[in-house]
Amino acid sequence: MGRLREYILEQASGEHDDAASAAAKVLSFKRPLSPEKNFVKGPGATAFALINQAAERIANIDEHAAERQAQADALVKQAIERLKIAHLKVQSADRFKTECTIKIQDADKLLKRASSYIAAMEKELYIAKQRAKALEIRASEAENALMLLEEALRTRILERIPEPSSAYDVAS
Repeated sequence: MGRLREYILEQASGEHDDAASAAAKVLSFKRPLSPEKNFVKGPGATAFALINQAAERIANIDEHAAERQAQADALVKQAIERLKIAHLKVQSADRFKTECTIKIQDADKLLKRASSYIAAMEKELYIAKQRAKALEIRASEAENALMLLEEALRTRILERIPEPSSAYDVAS
């Protein structure tokens, strides 16, 4: 406590050594008082002035801290609002994803039906082609049979027709 008293007295009297000068650079409570605060006279005046300066600095620090707290509160509120908006966007994206998933499932079902229908149509087309080939073969065979029948009929008809006689040839 005695050392503090000596330090305060040195500050008040203006006597500075290197250590005191270094301490004053780190934390200096020495500041001229405003005229209305300079009403205390006597031996405790310097201590009282230092206490007043310390109180002013503490008040300034408190005021600065309150400003910082208000700024921090505003930032927190802003961040909360952004989080709410982001949450709503995520929910919207989830709903959209669900809708897309349902549409993809529906499209997949339609694709399976279409694939099944196409497979059935390909099978029917194959059967129809086989029938067409069989009919072509039958038609070709029928055509050949008809040609043979015509040839046979011609041959028989020509065998039954008598040959013209020579008298008939002369008269003509």
